[in-house]
Amino acid sequence: MANFSPQLVIPTAGNPYYNTKKVGGYSPCALGNPKNRNKDLNVLPNCVGYAVGRFNEIGDYGFIKWLAAKGDACDFIDIAKKQGLTVAQRPTVGGCMVWRGGNTGEGHVAIVEIDLGNRVITSESEYYGKQFVIYQRFGDNWRSGCYWMGSSYTYLGCIQNPAVKPKEKDMTKPETEQLIRDMFPGLMAAYLADLSKEPADTWAEPAIEYCQRTGIMVGDPDGNFRPQSPVKREEMAALLKGLLTGK
Repeated sequence: MANFSPQLVIPTAGNPYYNTKKVGGYSPCALGNPKNRNKDLNVLPNCVGYAVGRFNEIGDYGFIKWLAAKGDACDFIDIAKKQGLTVAQRPTVGGCMVWRGGNTGEGHVAIVEIDLGNRVITSESEYYGKQFVIYQRFGDNWRSGCYWMGSSYTYLGCIQNPAVKPKEKDMTKPETEQLIRDMFPGLMAAYLADLSKEPADTWAEPAIEYCQRTGIMVGDPDGNFRPQSPVKREEMAALLKGLLTGK
């Protein structure tokens, strides 16, 4: 490919790299978690489905060329080596970071979007969480920065992406920071727009129902609760006024 562009927002609806072959996509992966499945990107949420799609999308092959084999996230290193891919300890841009462990033992995978030297920006999908999420990771095991990844996870290495040219891995820190600054307004707007459409997590549904029923929190002026959207100070002020005055 000519240029690498970081993926910092959820892929466009209908992108074939994140849809199964049954619906006209390229992916051989399993469907995303049925409790929060994206109807337009049906391998999400699922770290394996996302990582396979993103790793191959970077190469713009028009099909799934790499990592298309049965296995869990923790098996990606073995799969990659059998396919002739290179595995390094240091994360590389476009590469797939691999961990083993977790409650199920299946591990986790994430794609490196930006390398900042002592930390990396990754794009990921969480089977039991977000369909798409960005983390800033650092530390020996690259767990720090991801709030749910504890000591049960062990970092195994990073599968280097053959589609990313060496010069694309050598972006300087000032160049990278400028790229982030240039992209931030549009990315943040898109991110907040996506959050406003996200449904509530199951554990929060009883509390939301109570707040709506009692009038403590009723949502925006159009009646949309937007459970995943950030809370503004003006919204907190309205909430406090309702609690203190009953109006």
